[in-house]
Amino acid sequence: MNDKIIEFPKFGNLIIVSDLHGNYDDYEAYINLWDSKDQDFHILFLGDLIHSPYFNDRSIEILDDVIEKSKSYPNFHVLLGNHEWAHITHTDIFKGGDNQREDFEHLISYKKRIHEPTITEYIKFFKRLPFFAKTANGLFISHAGPSKKVKTSDDFNDIFDGDYNNPILNDFLWNRPIRNIYRSQNASFTKGKYAERDVFSFLNVVGSKCMVVGHSPVNGYEKLGNQLIISSSFDTDNKVYLDIDLSKDILHMNHLLDCIRYSD
Repeated sequence: MNDKIIEFPKFGNLIIVSDLHGNYDDYEAYINLWDSKDQDFHILFLGDLIHSPYFNDRSIEILDDVIEKSKSYPNFHVLLGNHEWAHITHTDIFKGGDNQREDFEHLISYKKRIHEPTITEYIKFFKRLPFFAKTANGLFISHAGPSKKVKTSDDFNDIFDGDYNNPILNDFLWNRPIRNIYRSQNASFTKGKYAERDVFSFLNVVGSKCMVVGHSPVNGYEKLGNQLIISSSFDTDNKVYLDIDLSKDILHMNHLLDCIRYSD
């Protein structure tokens, strides 16, 4: 059994939420959509819970609640994002000239009222996070990607060798599509571009029909062939999430588009 892939059965419901980046109000709103008492009602966050570029960063409050819910509810799930990965690998990550990895460690110190920033317990949690999710009704779900390096199932399985600097895993945390090169006043990201044909090729390898990712800021959602990119909180005027009936087959993009919901 691979604890880095969540496998959802062909029954129940699944809410999918993308990058929150320290927005606790949005986190709370999505939690309120979820029925924690129904074991067949799942919620899945696509990583990047942390690192707000804005003043009111409530990453710590989100993380503390997420850690408790992860212990208490088997139907509560979080994938690894590149911002969590940065702390595992001790990699600097910048926006607007600020080192978000270092800023987060100082935020811990401020919020927890301790003299030296400590992130050990959070890193332990980040290392427990799965990389991917698959549904029996046809979806493959990751933070970003896919990787153009995955040509066979053996290539894909190499991701799980325990090395967080594995270049294929990095693609699934950092890659952005060719037509979604994100540039703003705060950042410019062009790493690891991929095209519609790369999505199609990867889905054939893993035996899924459609792919869902976050990571790239879009205005609500954007399609790239059989990939759907969603923005649930960060840097969008139209916050969307997915409400998936796991008992219904998702055979093509139109089925997936029917699952889009707008957050109030």
